[in-house]
Amino acid sequence: MTVTIPRYGLAPPSEDDALGMLARVLGVDRAAQAWLRARRAAGLDGHGALTPDELLRAAEALTRGEGCEPAIGTSLAVRVRSWILLDRQRPGAA
Repeated sequence: MTVTIPRYGLAPPSEDDALGMLARVLGVDRAAQAWLRARRAAGLDGHGALTPDELLRAAEALTRGEGCEPAIGTSLAVRVRSWILLDRQRPGAA
C-alpha cells in the first residue's frame, strides 16, 4: 500500500500511524500493548504490513478498548475509511 492520492496528497494509512497516535497519548510501551490487543481482537495475529481493510478492522477493535483507546480507534477508523473511499475514486483503482 504505497499509493498517495494525488488530488488530496493523502498518503495511505499505516500501522505506524496507529502506533504513533497511541504513543502520543499512552506512551510507547502502552501503545504497543494496546495495538497488539487490537490486532488480536481483530483476528490479525500475523506479522507484516496490514491492508487498509485489516487496518480498519484493528481500528474498530481499538474502539472497544479502555480509556482513551476508543477515541483513538475512532480517529484512526475515520482516517482509514477516508483513504479507502478516496482511493476508490483514483483513476486506475480497482
